[in-house]
Amino acid sequence: MRRAALLLASAFAALAHAGAPAGAREATADLYARMSAGDLPGVARYVPAAGFTELDGDAVAPHRIDLGAFEGLFKSGTHIALRASDVHEQPFGDVVVVTGVRVGAIGSAAEATTPFTMVWQREGPGWKLRHVHLSSSSPAH
Repeated sequence: MRRAALLLASAFAALAHAGAPAGAREATADLYARMSAGDLPGVARYVPAAGFTELDGDAVAPHRIDLGAFEGLFKSGTHIALRASDVHEQPFGDVVVVTGVRVGAIGSAAEATTPFTMVWQREGPGWKLRHVHLSSSSPAH
């Protein structure tokens, strides 16, 4: 009976994390896809409870982004169309640094290319975003 309960618990845990990206590169692509779809539960799988820090090309200091920021953005009806390209990852144990280029726009801004660096940490079978650095954008080609 105990063995059956353990097997059942294992099966439920696997289902809860079904579809979790295998690597931080895939998590990056999935995060932008879920943002573009306005999928708050999908984005939530990557955002730690305390949020993550972000530093963009125009900021003088990093700011913290939590799930509430995404909820507000999605509820505002702002158009989001983002994707990642030229993505590379460099693993350091359970931490992975991902670099690439974000292509797209948020809101009415023209589509732009924005080089980025993300720091991801593996937590269980999934990934949590710890920091994002966005360089200055340039118009997309």
